Amino acid sequence: FELSRNRMHIQSDNEYKEDYNAWFKGIGWSPIGSLDVEKVRKAGDALNERKYRQHPETLTFSCPLDSMSIELARQNTKQLSDLNYKAPGEKVKHKYTLPTDFPGFLQAKVNAHNLSESQYKLGWKKTIAKGYDLREDAIPIVAAKASRNIASDYKYKEAYQKARGKHVGFRSLQDDPKLVHYMQVAKMQSEREYKKDYEKTKTKYHTPLDMFSVVAAKKAQEVSTNVNYKQPIHQYTLLPDAMNVQLTRNMNYLQSDIAYKEDYNSWFKGIGWVPVGSLDVEKAKKATQILSERQYRQHPETLKFTSGLDAMNFVLAKNNAVTMNKHLYTEAWEKDKTKIHVMPDTPDILQAKLNKVTFSEKAYRSGWEDAKKKGYDLRVDAISIKAAKASRDIASEYKYKQAYRKQQGHHVGFRSIQDDPKLVWAMH
Repeated sequence: FELSRNRMHIQSDNEYKEDYNAWFKGIGWSPIGSLDVEKVRKAGDALNERKYRQHPETLTFSCPLDSMSIELARQNTKQLSDLNYKAPGEKVKHKYTLPTDFPGFLQAKVNAHNLSESQYKLGWKKTIAKGYDLREDAIPIVAAKASRNIASDYKYKEAYQKARGKHVGFRSLQDDPKLVHYMQVAKMQSEREYKKDYEKTKTKYHTPLDMFSVVAAKKAQEVSTNVNYKQPIHQYTLLPDAMNVQLTRNMNYLQSDIAYKEDYNSWFKGIGWVPVGSLDVEKAKKATQILSERQYRQHPETLKFTSGLDAMNFVLAKNNAVTMNKHLYTEAWEKDKTKIHVMPDTPDILQAKLNKVTFSEKAYRSGWEDAKKKGYDLRVDAISIKAAKASRDIASEYKYKQAYRKQQGHHVGFRSIQDDPKLVWAMH
């Protein structure tokens, strides 16, 4: 009973939480400045999207006009300018005269004559002007008529249209030779007619009884059958005092579960036993003492301890408090700052003024503000304007689709895909 009471006392949740509910519960604690709060604050600053992704407008930057990048961009613009590139050629082409017997000029004339479409069609124009004499019995006329008749759907169905309605009135299908022919063709192509004889004869099969394969199958059936393989055991009478009967009885007794538990069920079952002092109980006590949360976590107030005022850690804490005292640290400065006067021409004051001018954003932008007040002269043929127009034409979707829009509708009317060379090329 005492053992049960101790176990209930150890396992009781109320006893475990007694100290917490009695005096520890409700004690206020401010987490501001603690290690976890500071870690969370630093992590929030590190993961802050607003502080991480700053807009470029928040970063003040101005590039001077004589910087290396601006000069390099200006030189690149001059080199890439199409107007500057063609300027020498435009000046020369209006002042240069080419002699008429120059080989290149003569070759250009010959090339123009060879590439001229009017010269290419000149012979055909002359032939058209002469006229022609084409008779009805000419070979191309006869060939064209024959090709027209072959490809004509009217000629193809002419015999069929003439034959329609002339076979009406037959007494039976056998009187119509075409229908009889169609029936014969249908029978020849019918799968049912093709397999008709096979379906009639496939169930009619005769095998002699003395055939070698039939005899062998019978022998194999007799060998593999289970009827003659298993013979019933003959019945016999065994005496009760036979040796094998006695041996079987002893083996059954040894293997019997009832005989094995006979002593336990007859007198051992129900006898009381006190486990106090046994090995398992002692092991459980020691384990309970080791795992006891109440004995493991003792409050500091239960441990009596007094630190001397001259202890090393106590003296060190005092010295650290004096060292970190902000009032003592600034006391000398508070006394001196109202008694010392600095002359305006001291190096530190002059350096501070120069630093103020250097870091002043207004002074930093003064040159830019003056340049804006002067205005600018930007002509239509300026390099930047030309470059912007060229970039706009390159990136313009209207210019990109202009040739496609012009070609739309020009290829309407082809009879098939093979007549359109572009579609044939796209298919390949």
